[in-house]
Amino acid sequence: MSHTGSWVWDVHSGAPVYWSAEMCRIHGRDAAQGPPSVDEYRALLQPEDWSSWLAVVQKSIRDRTEIDFDCRLDLPNGVVKYIRTRGHPIIGAAEQVTEIIGSTAEITERLQLRIAHIQTPDDPSRQLIDLIPALAWSCRPDGTADFFNRGWLEFTGLLEHEALNWGWTAAFHPDDVNTVVAYWQSLLARAEPGEIEARLRCFDGEYRWFLFRARPQRDDLGKVIKWYGTNTDIEDRKQAEESLRESERQLHQLVEAIPALIWRGTAEGDLDYLNQRHIDFLGQTVENLSGGRWLDLVHPDHRDATVERWLHSARSGSSYEDIYRLRRADGQYRWIQSVGEPLCDSEGRITRWYGLITDIDDRKRAEDALRESELNFRLIVDTIPALVCTMTAEGEVELVNQQVLAYFGKTLEQLKDWAFIGAAHEDDLDGVIAKWRHSVETGHPYDIEHRIRRADGIFRWFRVRGRPLRDKEEHIIRWYILLTDIEDGKRSQEAVRASEARFRLITETIPAIVTSRDAEGKLDYVNQQLVDYTGKSVQEILDSGVDLIHPDDRDSLLGVWRSSQESGERYELDYRMRRADGAYRWFRVRGAPLRDREGRVLRWYAVINDIDDGKRAREALLKSQTRLARMSQIMTVAELSASIAHEVNQPLAAVLANAHACLTWLSGDPPNLERALATAERIIRDTNTAAEVVRRMRALFKQAPPAMVLSDINDTIGEVLKLIGNEIGDSDITVETELAAGLPMIVVDRVQIQQALINLAHNGIEAMQGVTDRTRILSLISRRDGVDILIEVRDSGCGIANPASIFDPFFTTKENGMGMGLAICRSIIEVHGGRLWATANEGAGTTFSFTLPLHPDVSV
Repeated sequence: MSHTGSWVWDVHSGAPVYWSAEMCRIHGRDAAQGPPSVDEYRALLQPEDWSSWLAVVQKSIRDRTEIDFDCRLDLPNGVVKYIRTRGHPIIGAAEQVTEIIGSTAEITERLQLRIAHIQTPDDPSRQLIDLIPALAWSCRPDGTADFFNRGWLEFTGLLEHEALNWGWTAAFHPDDVNTVVAYWQSLLARAEPGEIEARLRCFDGEYRWFLFRARPQRDDLGKVIKWYGTNTDIEDRKQAEESLRESERQLHQLVEAIPALIWRGTAEGDLDYLNQRHIDFLGQTVENLSGGRWLDLVHPDHRDATVERWLHSARSGSSYEDIYRLRRADGQYRWIQSVGEPLCDSEGRITRWYGLITDIDDRKRAEDALRESELNFRLIVDTIPALVCTMTAEGEVELVNQQVLAYFGKTLEQLKDWAFIGAAHEDDLDGVIAKWRHSVETGHPYDIEHRIRRADGIFRWFRVRGRPLRDKEEHIIRWYILLTDIEDGKRSQEAVRASEARFRLITETIPAIVTSRDAEGKLDYVNQQLVDYTGKSVQEILDSGVDLIHPDDRDSLLGVWRSSQESGERYELDYRMRRADGAYRWFRVRGAPLRDREGRVLRWYAVINDIDDGKRAREALLKSQTRLARMSQIMTVAELSASIAHEVNQPLAAVLANAHACLTWLSGDPPNLERALATAERIIRDTNTAAEVVRRMRALFKQAPPAMVLSDINDTIGEVLKLIGNEIGDSDITVETELAAGLPMIVVDRVQIQQALINLAHNGIEAMQGVTDRTRILSLISRRDGVDILIEVRDSGCGIANPASIFDPFFTTKENGMGMGLAICRSIIEVHGGRLWATANEGAGTTFSFTLPLHPDVSV
């Protein structure tokens, strides 16, 4: 049975610095005494063994080789033991061996057991090989085994005849035997020395790792005549190496899990490692940045100063700290804080540089904005939520960073009992423990918000998040915990909730219907006004969709809403909505989007006002305006009667004169038929002129529905000028026209447009009645204005003091005026889809302008 102890041999002192309890037992020492001194250990070994041991240690230090050493112990009580020692050199920061770790196994019982069961041959050399505490063997040139010493047979438990030839393969681990046989055959083919590692089964069934070495013996002609080999136990070294690899793996995982940018440099300061977060941040690998090329990522304004600071630290060996702008993978320069510390060997020489980079761009911008860089820098550093700790798979505190210790004012040992030291608020503690136990038991991520007491006794809200670290078999081996201070965020949330409560109170009390929709347009809120109006519950309204809207208005409402959703613009529409008693009333909805800083729509809000009473009043007003317009027509005809009579008299007098002339030309001898025919044609012309005057008078006077026809606005203006020709002549007014040629046709009621033009022209004539110091000019202008026709009626009269008020009903500046003419004109123009307004001229007088839309078939 093997008894194995572990030890550490310090190179500098030349003596053991650690012995396990089993080592003390093997060497007959009290475990409380610890490792022996150099003299004490030398006294236990034979002089030749001590010399051999020192030689093996020196070779391991010099060549960095493994130690494989067997010797005899002579204990003070007269007991003799055989031991087997295996060692592995540890390379320090200066690339030098600093210590040797190893194991020592007692093999006395194995030797005694083998001696008792194996017949010893007479050959003294055979006896010597059998008695040495090592596993040795030999093979024929063809690779078949012909000898195993006692140590080999004793360890494997095989009898010699069982192990000879190829029987030795039965002692190998099933997973290794094929590899070993293949390698052995390759050595036979090459006839070269070699070594391989594999697992060998002990007689008790335990497998241990061994190093197998084989070397050929050649005759004078170089032909292989024998193979000799040894098997060296390296199980302890394997375990030590695995332990070291596991430690390195955990350290690497910890570095990669830390939410920061980590870097490492050589003694000369050249980068040789970046953690993955750092690589992702820069978008560069270590190879791309080595040789000082990382300076290319530093902002040009900071590059020289950064180089100077780094060289100073590299030369002096002092700590490195700098703040500068560094180019991120997306090309953006961000402010970072870089700190570095040198790692020195026992003689004070720098062997490595380790550093941390923190993105402080947001903090830096805040400092610049406040112009208090130093004060704000300290404030931000003091309030950065960066409390980090690790816990075991069972949920016990393992490690914490310095900020955790500073925040709680406790030691690591005290924090391990966090549930009992008042770290969590007593009102939150039960929930925190239950949540943590659930995560530990199920492996689900841990995420909770609760209050944590600071060192000064104040509780602050934190968000505590934990993520498990798993091994290859998905077993949790560690928990990483991040504690983020959200106290200010909590207060902001409370302020938002208070604001929302005030908003809800406002929306529930204002005398209008208020609704809101999410970014996709789904209705998710209505105020009490809509509930009261429809007599339905909130849920019924949310589910009803457009069922409350009048069937004739649904398509137009959906069309406007979809168009607004696509464009992201405001919308406005009138529609009818069913009341609780079944009646429909007119409403006007105005909606607008709420956007974030990037312009994305977050929500839609709408205000819906009842306009039913106003709509009915407007219809009544339009009817009244229609009647007033009719009265204006009558008054206009009355005012124009004298002019019309004059216009009619002129063609009638011409008809009479031409008739007498026609008779004269016909009564001649011979009759002058040519002159009579020309005179008859003038009679027909003058008769048609009189009939046209009468037709226009009847159209103005007749109350008939609008007749919308394609019209030429320039022809309409010409007809108006003919109607008011006598009034213009009697007033000594000069008429100027500037009518654009080739204007598109428009669809209008010619009589109503004539009425509006006559009214505007009549106002201009009256405005110039008292003007004596300048020429009285009435100008009529037409031109195209985008998708409209623009008409202007301009006078050089006395002007108007309040152009915006003259279109109000019953507003007049005339002693005998009713104040309805311009209001009626505006109604006529607006019914046609146009707009009417007045502006004061720069010199004197007023310009009345109105627009009429082009026919839809006219291209813009």
